[in-house]
Amino acid sequence: MPQRGEIVLARFPFTNQVGTKIRPVLVLVEVPGPYRDFLVMFISSQRRQAIPNVDFILEPTHPAFASTGLKVASVFKAAKVATLSEALILGPIGRVDDALFNALVGRLVRLLQTGRLP
Repeated sequence: MPQRGEIVLARFPFTNQVGTKIRPVLVLVEVPGPYRDFLVMFISSQRRQAIPNVDFILEPTHPAFASTGLKVASVFKAAKVATLSEALILGPIGRVDDALFNALVGRLVRLLQTGRLP
């Protein structure tokens, strides 16, 4: 079962809902209820698509990078979250530490509260 703070490989849906791609996502929380669903945050290696002050670029030099299982610098897309069924989750590759997890969740919360980040 996926755990909060884990980075897992998942079949992530495209925003137009036509197809999926296997990619890493950060597990934010298991969604309460009768289904095995998880709220996840999209991770991309496409740094040029990072939205300043919204997304977080994790560089290989960051102290938390080694435990993530990611191979290259990656963008945690705070504005790109989805609820995925456990059936779409293929398995864990790593995890983020508590400090990074809290910072990423903080970006999402601020975005939801204000509609923007400073």
